[in-house]
Amino acid sequence: MASVTSKTPMLRAAAARGYAAHAQAAAASRGSGEVQSTTLPNKLVVASTEPNAPVSRISIVFRAGSRNETADNIGAAHILRAAGGLSTKTATAFGITRNIQQAGGSLTTTADREVVAYSVAVTKDQLETGLKYLEATATGQVFKPWELAELTPVIRNELARLPAEVQAVELLHKAAFRSGLGNSVFCPDYLVGKHSSETMQHYFAANCTTNRAAVTGVGVDHQLLVGFAQSLGLESGAGSAVKSTFNTGEVRRNGAGSRAAVAVAAQAVGWDSLKEAMAFWVLQHAAGLGPATKRGANNGVLTKALGDINSSSLYNAYSDNGLFGFIVSGDAKNAGKAVEAGAKALKSLSVSDADVARGKASALLYVAEFTENHSSRLSSMGEEAALTGQVYKQSDLLAAVNSVTTSDVQAAARKVASSKLAIGAAGNLSYVPHLCELH
Repeated sequence: MASVTSKTPMLRAAAARGYAAHAQAAAASRGSGEVQSTTLPNKLVVASTEPNAPVSRISIVFRAGSRNETADNIGAAHILRAAGGLSTKTATAFGITRNIQQAGGSLTTTADREVVAYSVAVTKDQLETGLKYLEATATGQVFKPWELAELTPVIRNELARLPAEVQAVELLHKAAFRSGLGNSVFCPDYLVGKHSSETMQHYFAANCTTNRAAVTGVGVDHQLLVGFAQSLGLESGAGSAVKSTFNTGEVRRNGAGSRAAVAVAAQAVGWDSLKEAMAFWVLQHAAGLGPATKRGANNGVLTKALGDINSSSLYNAYSDNGLFGFIVSGDAKNAGKAVEAGAKALKSLSVSDADVARGKASALLYVAEFTENHSSRLSSMGEEAALTGQVYKQSDLLAAVNSVTTSDVQAAARKVASSKLAIGAAGNLSYVPHLCELH
């Protein structure tokens, strides 16, 4: 029998509650694609843009990423992500799956070091159904012990399939930050299946509160989204701010085979300093993101020094810190030589006007692409709203990139050159030098 969703006019009631204060502004901006933002009295941030999209995408985002884990709940963020769509206080896992499928939509959960995001995508005529099950999934988790146990093989399979490059970047973070940002986004092997229902409930209660959350939408009326956010059954709470400081160090994970993946980085800045972060972003594009054409060569100021090996510059920026460097993967002997050459190139990194112009052009293209793509736009809006309390317009980001000067990028390069290094490596490391051997 086909399941039937609730016919309660939840959206109309929610929209009515949130409409009065901003009716005039909403009417003026509807369909314009401009970003609207509202902070509710309970500190929950609501942001949206309505670019006349046929599909509505909505996210509930929490500052509950792996950096918030403690020694008592390492891996909890990974479990929280994997548990998205399991039974809640108001819906079973089967009910959520069946009704979202009937609506022709999708419900996903993503997580990184800083945030966990629950997102739904449905056509506009199915928005009420989508929001009903998004709310249930994001705010009503019960973490039934038998359902958590059923996640064990799923998580073990995910860990077994991790590419060596991903492992290297995870190990780099452990070497550079140790705790906080050093916590992996993946649950450690030895803790898979060890997270109890009580552990997960406590982690959710501590990190998924109104002042650590944001509700964002693309292709949805802002006042309707405000009303939906007001109706969410979330607790308020202070939560905890986990600071991470950069450390020099290395973490190596030896493995079988003839290949190695190595990530090397120096300290960079986070998004709390937008001007400096944009300079590092342009530097990353100038340093090289791999060949720009099929079978092309590395032509970045950094990647061309790494030789004929699969490589890319690396810039991981977080709310309060960052990493800048490179990652290489390939034959173990070639990887070892590339690491030595790359470390020397980082210590003498410099850019010309032409390099900066090329880096800015590449960065501008990236901004235009990800802000025009509704899925990536929703993701970036959610992170910005949850972490900074505001959302940058496309015009703001383009202007920030255009305002970067050669001297700004050269200053970022000097900061990298003067910083100590951290290394994460996975695979056959027989030929990969240790940190103390790099000069």
